[in-house]
Parts: sequence; C-alpha cells; structure tokens
Amino acid sequence: MKYISALSILLVILVTGCSGITMPGISLDKGNHQVVIGNTTLASKLKFSHSQTDLRDGYLHASVEVMNKTDAAISLNYRFYWYDANGLEINHPTSISCTLTIKPNQILLLQALAPSTAATQYRIVVHDINN
Repeated sequence: MKYISALSILLVILVTGCSGITMPGISLDKGNHQVVIGNTTLASKLKFSHSQTDLRDGYLHASVEVMNKTDAAISLNYRFYWYDANGLEINHPTSISCTLTIKPNQILLLQALAPSTAATQYRIVVHDINN
C-alpha cells in the first residue's frame, strides 16, 4: 500500500512538473510565441502584434509591432535571435542588442534581417532597461 501511495505521489509530481516550465520573472507573450519578455511586470505594459516574416534575397526578414499600453515612457533593450530549421541558434557577431524608448500608447515596429540564409525562425528577447 505504501508503494502504491508513493508511486501515486511521484506520478502527480511528474505530471504537474512537466505540464509547463515557468521561469520566475520571464514571460512569453501569449499571443506571439516569438517574443520573450524580460519580466512579468514589463509584459503587462506591452502588447505585441502583427508578427510577420518574409524572405528577402534568401534571408529571413522578421518584424513585430510593440505597443506601450501605459501612460509613461518605457526604455527597452531588445535582441533578435535566429534559428535554423533544426531549431539550433545561429550565432553571428553582427546580432546586437538595440535600445529604444517607446512613448505612452505609441506603437513601434521591431524588425531585423537574419545574418544567414540558414535562418528559418526567430525570437525576440525584450528587457526593461530601468529594471
């Protein structure tokens, strides 16, 4: 009986543990799986939409709109990460972080061109500079 109880508890831990990994302070934008936001407070202040990709001379071009939903300016740092068809990150020295200030209720377009024709996917990581 103890064996069955221990097995049941282990099963519950495994099921709940594997149902989703959350990292404290980091949020994946629910409507746009290409955007990783540096913290949950920042995530509540921004809205991402109109994520698009297209090919330009064989290179992946990615863009996404970001809206400041607050009545205060937010200074952001963001970086595009590029991945090949196997999901492996393409490291390239020209992929740099960018900084911008988005005014209250302003919508800006974040965009970049992949550093390699092998890129088929992307992710944008966004952090609040002030926090």
